[in-house]
Amino acid sequence: MEYGRSGPTQVVHALMPVEREAVVEYVGREETVDYSYQMLALKGGEEGLFCMSASSVRTILHEALLAEDRTGRMRRGVRVKPGRPEELTGPNQCWCWDISYLRTEMLRVFWYLYVMLDEWSRKVVAWRVSRSLVSEEALALIDYAIIAEKLLDVPEERFPIVVNDRGSQMKAKEVKQMFRDLGLIQTFARPRTPNDNPYVEALFSTVKTTPWYPGWFPSNDATVVTNYFDRYFTWYNHEHYHSRIGYVTPFQKHTGQAEKIIRQRRNQLTTQRERRKEYWLLRPDHNSLDLRGW
Repeated sequence: MEYGRSGPTQVVHALMPVEREAVVEYVGREETVDYSYQMLALKGGEEGLFCMSASSVRTILHEALLAEDRTGRMRRGVRVKPGRPEELTGPNQCWCWDISYLRTEMLRVFWYLYVMLDEWSRKVVAWRVSRSLVSEEALALIDYAIIAEKLLDVPEERFPIVVNDRGSQMKAKEVKQMFRDLGLIQTFARPRTPNDNPYVEALFSTVKTTPWYPGWFPSNDATVVTNYFDRYFTWYNHEHYHSRIGYVTPFQKHTGQAEKIIRQRRNQLTTQRERRKEYWLLRPDHNSLDLRGW
């Protein structure tokens, strides 16, 4: 045995030079400037440029002195309010809704964004923009959500629990009566506990920190506001990769496609690992590679 022999200098599944170059080139694009490491890994794989984990992307960017906080947002855990289902296993088991103020060019004049969100898939199942904070708008939101999700013919025991805050629109007699008529269970967040309804609050944060969010809307043109959110929620449901549901879109999660997509990604990473192994073993200096674990 040669005790003086030097150890291996490189593992057999190390990233290939062409992969490193592809990552560095990709992060230099204008459209990727706001992508997180996870999004860079997923999007790069979908475009066929490279296939690797988010941690590998992060390592490459650190070595290239290109690593930084790519989102500019703090991540916090979500505390679930008692009274919700302990575990969600599919769509339309628990919804939450709330209202957010939208600034205009006029002081103390707002538009109001009403949103109904499915907590399991994070899909926006209904939304509307209004000038008013009135119970009629809340009724319309609930009605549209029920119709959009085709729940009119579903047995009552399969209806979602609906979580909301304690605003006057949520506690209005007409709204409570509508819940009773439809057989929906309405549950309220605890007083002075805003994080009891965290999912829709997180959505509003996403809405207003999106790079193209205008910051304010014209006070005299409802069409501008409606058209913006029509485009936005189409993007959010069908194109936005949500970090809390495995970096799939809310629509993919809502329709049961998420598990297959995530499994395919894992298989692609395994295949790419084998390609790296073949690449390095075919090099003239392959005897210096670390073959442990293979």
